[in-house]
Amino acid sequence: MKNQWRLVVGIILVLIVALFAILNVSEVPVNFGFTKVEWPLIMVILGSLFVGAIAAVLVSTGSSIQLKKQVKQQGKELTTFDQKVAERTESLKAEYENKLAEKEIALAENKKKIDSLEQELVTKLTTPPTENTL
Repeated sequence: MKNQWRLVVGIILVLIVALFAILNVSEVPVNFGFTKVEWPLIMVILGSLFVGAIAAVLVSTGSSIQLKKQVKQQGKELTTFDQKVAERTESLKAEYENKLAEKEIALAENKKKIDSLEQELVTKLTTPPTENTL
């Protein structure tokens, strides 16, 4: 749809320029500073239009190239940032896995202590008292 509007506007502009060319065929003097020539007015108008179009294309091309460079650099920065995030995530994961392993070892040791204390308590409670213990 957007391209259709561009086509319609382009056709309208061409028709306006053609009409303008038909209406402006008289010759006018053009002074270039070092020489003076007489050209039809439409040639002067079309020449100015052409020079303006080239200037616009050069400016937009420069802006486009600058934007592409900026996008490329930001893409590199994003990739670097993603790599740093991945490295940091891996190091934190390894760190927490080590801490978890340490906690599991401590938990197993505590469980062994509890089991041995329970065994000792059961043994003390189930054995009849001797005269030495009274």
